[in-house]
Amino acid sequence: MKTGFLLALNPSDKNHQWALNILTKAKRNELEVCISSAALIEISLILRSRGMSDKIIAEILRTMDDAISLYIKPHYCKLTLQHLSYAAELRVRYQDLTFFDSIHAAVAIVDRLVYMDLDPIVRDVVKSEK
Repeated sequence: MKTGFLLALNPSDKNHQWALNILTKAKRNELEVCISSAALIEISLILRSRGMSDKIIAEILRTMDDAISLYIKPHYCKLTLQHLSYAAELRVRYQDLTFFDSIHAAVAIVDRLVYMDLDPIVRDVVKSEK
């Protein structure tokens, strides 16, 4: 899971029910959720770019962790140099990929994970590269 999932943990987000469905399925052991380590950095940068203070950012991140922990013990995908080098290669081949999206795609491809987030560009790249 990437940043879209983390943003959707907010009850006012339009994709909130989708995120809850993912967590509910994971709680029933119907799927395993692996949160991209890059998504943690990306969400922090997004919050910072919105002018939030570090105090507020810390509170939001704790709240996200608490929300996930109500359903499952969070599992975070390890980020390696192999992922980052492959992400750079993906950005060369797929001009529409952003920096963070290329990392999310690389993690899914290299680690042979099912990509379940909302971004159709990343989904298409993962599908075509597998």
